Amino acid sequence: MTRSSYRNIMLVTLAALMALSAFIFFSGQSIEEEILTRQNQLTRLNQELDNAARLSAALTELDQLTIDEQTATQLDILRHLGLEQTDINFTVDSREVRTVGENNLYVRNVSIEGDLDYSTALYLADRLHNTKKIVINLIQLTPSYGQKNKVHMRLTGKIYGLDKKSPGQPS
Repeated sequence: MTRSSYRNIMLVTLAALMALSAFIFFSGQSIEEEILTRQNQLTRLNQELDNAARLSAALTELDQLTIDEQTATQLDILRHLGLEQTDINFTVDSREVRTVGENNLYVRNVSIEGDLDYSTALYLADRLHNTKKIVINLIQLTPSYGQKNKVHMRLTGKIYGLDKKSPGQPS
């Protein structure tokens, strides 16, 4: 083999290796771009999943805090508040409809009155406040004359309701 043949083989081999390395480099770059695109897509999908989970939790909480206006009887409201088996007087003073976006929000002003033991009245007020199903505006405790350790409790507040649709119900 002559020097010129050896040199030509080396140049062809060098050119082939450079072409192969360029091909591998550009292929690696396109694969790297595809990996970055897929990682960004995965991050976006995870964010959408987290947002959907938060929305679902918020809707579940909203569903628990509001009453269904389609079936809202006084007994349903008492059940909503956990007062269905008490001797407390419950009255709905007024009902107002507010439009929020495409939905109607129903606001009922209610009064709860009764003669209770002082500790029971405080427990009831605390329980109603902690359930967040009623927004308490006023609590009045006045002594009941002639009855030892009893107070007359009057609580006024707001209860919120929505038109809730079951999953199979058309919009």
